[in-house]
Amino acid sequence: MYKNIEEAMAGLSVWKEHRRVIVRPLSKNLAYKPTFEADYLREAVMYRFIELIESAHALYKVELLVGSVVSVRSAYETLAVMWYLNTKLSHLVKTKDLKHFSERTRSLILGWSKDEEFPEKTNILTCIKSVDKELEGKFGRHYDMLSEYAHPNYSGTFGAYANPNHETLEVTFGKYPRSEKTLKNHIENTIIISVSMLDNLQEGYEKVINEALDVCLDLHRSGKLKEQLVET
Repeated sequence: MYKNIEEAMAGLSVWKEHRRVIVRPLSKNLAYKPTFEADYLREAVMYRFIELIESAHALYKVELLVGSVVSVRSAYETLAVMWYLNTKLSHLVKTKDLKHFSERTRSLILGWSKDEEFPEKTNILTCIKSVDKELEGKFGRHYDMLSEYAHPNYSGTFGAYANPNHETLEVTFGKYPRSEKTLKNHIENTIIISVSMLDNLQEGYEKVINEALDVCLDLHRSGKLKEQLVET
């Protein structure tokens, strides 16, 4: 776990330097298709995560704190997608159920809401629940707290910008007259948690995607791969 927000941002810069411009399959053999799709999906999610964390940090530095919370919440849920993809790869390794993996990957890559031309999207709460299975609900509780600021509820509106005077019956408005310290703490903690989790997730991803590739190669050799693939 990083000690402070600047240390976390330095850690993020390492991942930013390692982003890929091109993702290629290891071979044009059909057996490589499932893990190739997982790999380019993962890279797209990584690009999104890095941009959102950097956006949250930039807004934090100029004290646009509600905007920063909205960005960091989006980064936090993007992290949950990375986790979810890891769990689907692990499920493939354990069960050899390529059809399930292929359907889930297709939903993540092409998912849309209520459109017959596209597969139904994977609800972000599904991804968050996959994290909570291991973290005993802590991830989801933190996400719920961030949502109170990201949505125009009390914390993101009156609680952020207003200061009531019950004696004069006046309400004074400004930038975070009562919540500046709390908002900053939430932003700092979320960036630190998110980048720290990314470090662990990336290590797990590199291991499990190679194991998943071995499964796909075995299915291909046994003639069972093609029948389980879902077209993207």
